[in-house]
Amino acid sequence: MIRLMFLTVLSGLLLSVATSAVAEVDAATTAKEPIPAYQAQPCDLPVASADVAARLQCGMLKVQSPDGSPFQLAVVRKAATEPKAGAAPVLFLHGGPGGEMTRFTGLSEGDFAPGHELIAIDMRGSGRSTPLFCPKLAAELTKALAASPDDSSLVQQRRAALLQCQQQMLAQGYSPADFGTVQTVQDLELLREQLNIEKWHLYSVSYGTVVALQYLAVAPQALESVTLDSVYPPDELLTSFKLQQDQWLRQLDLLCQQQNGCASRFGAIPELFNRAITELTQRPLQLENGAGTLLLTPDKLRLAVMAAATAEQPLSLLLLWLEAVSQRNTALLKPWAEAMLQQSPIQFAAAMATECADRQRYYQQGRADSLEQVFGLPEGVCASFGVATGAEPGPVQVPQVPETARVRTSVLLLAGGLDVFQPDSLVLSQWLGPHSQLVAVSGALHGVRGAAPCLRKMVGDFIRAPERFGPPGCLAEVAKPYLVTALEPNPTVASALASLQQAQPSALLLALVLSLLLSALLGVVWPVLAGLWFWLSGRPQPVCRTGLLSGASVLLSLALWGGLVWSLWQTLERQSAELWLGLPPDSQPWRLVIALTFVPVLIFGWWLARQQRWRQLLAQLALGSAVLLALALQLVP
Repeated sequence: MIRLMFLTVLSGLLLSVATSAVAEVDAATTAKEPIPAYQAQPCDLPVASADVAARLQCGMLKVQSPDGSPFQLAVVRKAATEPKAGAAPVLFLHGGPGGEMTRFTGLSEGDFAPGHELIAIDMRGSGRSTPLFCPKLAAELTKALAASPDDSSLVQQRRAALLQCQQQMLAQGYSPADFGTVQTVQDLELLREQLNIEKWHLYSVSYGTVVALQYLAVAPQALESVTLDSVYPPDELLTSFKLQQDQWLRQLDLLCQQQNGCASRFGAIPELFNRAITELTQRPLQLENGAGTLLLTPDKLRLAVMAAATAEQPLSLLLLWLEAVSQRNTALLKPWAEAMLQQSPIQFAAAMATECADRQRYYQQGRADSLEQVFGLPEGVCASFGVATGAEPGPVQVPQVPETARVRTSVLLLAGGLDVFQPDSLVLSQWLGPHSQLVAVSGALHGVRGAAPCLRKMVGDFIRAPERFGPPGCLAEVAKPYLVTALEPNPTVASALASLQQAQPSALLLALVLSLLLSALLGVVWPVLAGLWFWLSGRPQPVCRTGLLSGASVLLSLALWGGLVWSLWQTLERQSAELWLGLPPDSQPWRLVIALTFVPVLIFGWWLARQQRWRQLLAQLALGSAVLLALALQLVP
């Protein structure tokens, strides 16, 4: 009995100890269980529609540097409209450094690559990620551009603003060691693991191509395919920025020679540019605009040309602007000055830290430093941030281009013939080896995949089947930028053209189309069909001269309107600066022509009413209604 009681008590003690031990182990395990680095959160993005909003998922990826500096990176996932089973998602890598992508993810109705989920991330210090640094830096750099009386003062003021930002970042415990391409690839790998994605496709543009090449070098097993759109040049392909810009001007000269009336108006483009530089060297040009005053100097002109070379609308006006600089025509240069003084969306603090972290990748001892010229970092800025240059070892790892023998992933390299930053893409394609395909688009700028449907479809086709991809035949039909040779600025017409690009037509526009169709049906189509019917049935009818003249009037008016619509459509298609400032002089009278159409409408209406030709009268009334509706469209905001 005593032995039984002893065993019972001993068993109870052992059970209690075991339960306590298990509880301690469970508590320790729970305490050590890491909090997920990626956490979903509600989306607060502008969206194109409720359907797009339903396909978005937002979140934050928590990362930190080896020294413990924390970041939260904004992430947006956009599900495909019609998901394709087994299709790997597409990760978009934005440019900059310091650019952003997530804010624009919900503004497009279509899929980036049909059937594939799109994932966008804002890198460290960029876009909607946190923390953001030096919120006043962009304004300070814009102020330096506007207020500096000469080029040396511009460099000094830029240096002062950047050094002040560096001190703020260092005071918060951040330095270039917390940034850089190598760190970015580590962040992307963490995101891939957190989202349980085995592989994904990379689409990269501009600086994003630096990240993509590093990713391809260190973790190719995570990549289904890589698209390099407008490569940021590796070390070996660097050239002086001024030399690069001179080569680009020669490319622009070839484009001008292919366009009617361009070469006869402007002559050789490099000479046009040099005349403008010479004029500003002798006398800087003061430009007044709504954003303030800008003193245009030679170096500022080079920066302005570089900015104009990245977007089609300012590029369309560039030759007119260069000519205006030589002629000191400040009125025509006002929009250019306004564009130059608009604050850039780039987060310059993150851009500076990233470029300084990658410093050894760009710096070449004894050669022109393209980083300082292209990005506008004054000499010595990175050294003051604690980053070594030259042969000395830097504080962070430097991104690399993958070795040819290691590249087994399909790579699409997109090169724009009018890209002012474009390196020798053929050499880079050869470096990447036989799995790389180079597609050169002669008329494309920096950022090849743009508005042209052919280029968008080409990227989608490559992502869908990288191994079987071949450049599409439609590339030959991609329109090249249109260089405006004569322009009378007309903001009212520009506003009217912009209204035509709205996704959903207004009630006035719909009524206009219906009126024109009714006029064509009653005045032209019905009489022609009736005449054919009587002729085929062997019952010819006498020709009514009044109806014949009325129908001819309607047909002529519709043909005239068709020509005007075609002119407007061509302007919309080429996306030139005519949309920005208005139409060329030969298209300016289009509103007057429409109004004059009302004169024969009144004459024929009175004549047809007297002769009781009701069908033709209705046709003329419908045409008159179309005239009034067209004029009303210009008055309604």
